[in-house]
Amino acid sequence: MSEHPWWVIVNPVAGNGRTGRRWGGLEARLRVEGIRMEVVFTQEPGHATLLAQQGLEAGFTTIVGVGGDGTLHEILNGLPLENPERMRTIRLGMLPLGTGSDFVRTFGLPRDPIAAALRVREGRACLVDVGQVTCQRAGETITRYFINAAGLGFDGEVADRTNRGIKAFGAIGTYLLYLFLTLILYQNKTVTIRFDGEERSGRMNSVLVCNGRYFGGGMFIAPRAEVDDGWFDVILLGDLGKGEIVRNLHRVYRGTHLDHPKITWQRAKEIHVEAKERMFLQAEGELIGEAPATFRILPRALAFLA
Repeated sequence: MSEHPWWVIVNPVAGNGRTGRRWGGLEARLRVEGIRMEVVFTQEPGHATLLAQQGLEAGFTTIVGVGGDGTLHEILNGLPLENPERMRTIRLGMLPLGTGSDFVRTFGLPRDPIAAALRVREGRACLVDVGQVTCQRAGETITRYFINAAGLGFDGEVADRTNRGIKAFGAIGTYLLYLFLTLILYQNKTVTIRFDGEERSGRMNSVLVCNGRYFGGGMFIAPRAEVDDGWFDVILLGDLGKGEIVRNLHRVYRGTHLDHPKITWQRAKEIHVEAKERMFLQAEGELIGEAPATFRILPRALAFLA
């Protein structure tokens, strides 16, 4: 069992404010369970990245986020992921209280945050892969890290609307609401993608680069993905029409969509994506930039408590 004190980063606005409303009672219960922790709260977008860095500087080696995948994404980007020696001492955990919390679904972590905390306390650390993406944002080249999934195209625009909108309908309901709103106006893009040297071009709805298996509040988007195999699972949604998307949406929740003739799947370690039209990029549900984008995988770069 882990005896390391936790540096707990709480995002009070996660889950449309549910995290902030529930945290007081959860903290009291966790302290009764004997969990030692220092608690800090995010105050604005991007703040969790800075708080993660502050926790490490203060000597904490176990960082636990409280929120959803967006909170996880920000914390991840505060870790020294390109320094393997430093990363050997750092462990990251999540208590799922956000809108989606899709990454922890791959591990079967309990949805109840107390049960999740007790499991995290056991200290079972899984070494997982981390994705690095270099893309464009406001005319500049930036680099970000992700742990679950990134998507270009339709998925990026859904993420943009979801982040700007109200998240009061639960994980699935919120995602589907903004998916259908995006579907009304979205046009597929002309894309060129290179996987480890192989090249494909054509009209595409989305390019999905997955480490975990779920996204969008429970969609089983990459059913064959393994978080520790050193490969991305790349899902290409081809020139799908609006009706085709609606008719096949239920298959994505069951993970049976990969046999659709306009959907392809393969594994890759490096991916480069270019588009003739503007193509938004999301990671962990957060809009981070746009194409062109280059992805590479950092094998087993993070110890995740699950």
